[in-house]
Amino acid sequence: MFRPELIVLEETTSTQEVAVRMALEGGVSGATVMALNQTKGRGRSGSQWISPPGKNLALSMIVRPNIEVLKTPLIGMLSAICAAETVDDFCRPFRAQLKWPNDVLVEGKKIAGIISEARFLGKTVDFIVVGVGLNVNSKAEDFPNQLRESLTSFLSLTGKIVDLRAVATTFLQGMSELLNRVESVGPDFIPLQWERRWVHKGMKLVRDGITGTAIALDSDGSLLLKLSDGKILKISSGTTSCS
Repeated sequence: MFRPELIVLEETTSTQEVAVRMALEGGVSGATVMALNQTKGRGRSGSQWISPPGKNLALSMIVRPNIEVLKTPLIGMLSAICAAETVDDFCRPFRAQLKWPNDVLVEGKKIAGIISEARFLGKTVDFIVVGVGLNVNSKAEDFPNQLRESLTSFLSLTGKIVDLRAVATTFLQGMSELLNRVESVGPDFIPLQWERRWVHKGMKLVRDGITGTAIALDSDGSLLLKLSDGKILKISSGTTSCS
């Protein structure tokens, strides 16, 4: 059972590092670390997550789901769904969309990203630590020059400053509801629910020089591209670009 317990730190190197350490020490599902400032915040694929102190939401949560090892990526996708719903709640009338695998966009600009790390015990999932970075109170000038045209925030969309704890609470409440559904019926609903916000569905995407049409997600969250010869290319990790 996922029961949110929020720990707020003024500063840490990385909420992901803290949460992984907590999980290894027996931290319960729902234990969550939020930091007002990260000195070594991490994004996906080892990239650095840049955020001015005290302006954006950075948290990492421990999840101990009863799912198959092969379906572990679905928990990250579930977190992206919840982040998108949180954006909707605070930024009406805007509606967030999703870019595979786990980016959250509004009007084509990134507003949130998800990373996840898992530990397995044999054929079972011991824990997953999901990290969430959500641009909340950043102004355009807070972003690096080369990224200003590709990023947005709650403030940029609404003109309003939002309390970070309120955003964290809303997100964690949503995660609790979604994870309880996983416990009740399993994770198979996640790909279809994710696809409802998929910004690139039906579009031409390129991966390693191969172009295909984005047709669906597989049951484990992998991206399925239909190639010109009718074959289906399954992509389990990495990134794609628009054709």
